[in-house]
Amino acid sequence: MKVLVIQIRQLGDVLLSSPLAKALKENLRNCEVHFLTSPIGSEILKGNPYIDRIITLKEGSLGELRTLSLIRKEKYDAVIDVQRTGRSQRLTFLSGAPLKIAFKKGRNFFYNRLVEWENRGYTTWERLKLLEPLGIKLKNYRNYLPEFFNYQEVKELKLPEKYFVVVPTARKREKMWPAEKFSRLITEIYRELKVPAVLLYGPGEKETVKEIAENTEAQVIYPEEPLPIGESATVIKNGLFFIGLNSFASHLSVSSRTKTIVIDRKKSGWFPPIETVREVHGNGSFPEVSEVLKTVLSFAQ
Repeated sequence: MKVLVIQIRQLGDVLLSSPLAKALKENLRNCEVHFLTSPIGSEILKGNPYIDRIITLKEGSLGELRTLSLIRKEKYDAVIDVQRTGRSQRLTFLSGAPLKIAFKKGRNFFYNRLVEWENRGYTTWERLKLLEPLGIKLKNYRNYLPEFFNYQEVKELKLPEKYFVVVPTARKREKMWPAEKFSRLITEIYRELKVPAVLLYGPGEKETVKEIAENTEAQVIYPEEPLPIGESATVIKNGLFFIGLNSFASHLSVSSRTKTIVIDRKKSGWFPPIETVREVHGNGSFPEVSEVLKTVLSFAQ
């Protein structure tokens, strides 16, 4: 059987959907798995041993037409549309695949196998339910977690032997913890553990990191330019622990099996309730520095 999984974006969602490939390989004999994503999304999937081919969808109508032509030539037995955007719906509907699978919601005209969503406490585990039309009903779905394989050598950043990693930024403004609180938190951690902080960031986010570094009494290291995803993953994997927000970087840390502390306004289903993950949150509002520090010191040592 040949199966196409579609998750074009966002970066965190690409990573969270990648365990579908492993589940397909482990539960369908001789299954060939392809994954359709964006060019930047392909950086997250490179090296994944459960994915036989990564197809990248470029922007614009021409990119979509070329991708559709490729999909139809592959003659997939099933297409799983995890994302359900306008583009992914069109590509699924026109794919020619006998099985067109998605969660049941909104406009369902594009699919012929609809799956009822089930709250399993973690997004990845919920998405594995999309495999049921293929006869895969996983009793052990909690064993499937995102994995990252495209680790790259860190070239421009000199790292100490021991450090912890902080990514204080998020794509959405409402998910951002104030910079001054990060400064205070990093200062307190340094006083207790005497370990420097490595701050990572994405394009257009350097000023936030610079502000945090300038207002902390701790030893802080950060790159002059944003690191590629593979290098960032290596930095995170080798850190003692990671502190971040509800963002892609935190998902990357979880996939690297690094001890991960996530700061958020409320508990979400975006992170797994496992031994290496702690969510620190309020009841609709961000936690105080003291609450996060307590979790860090009890969890990270």
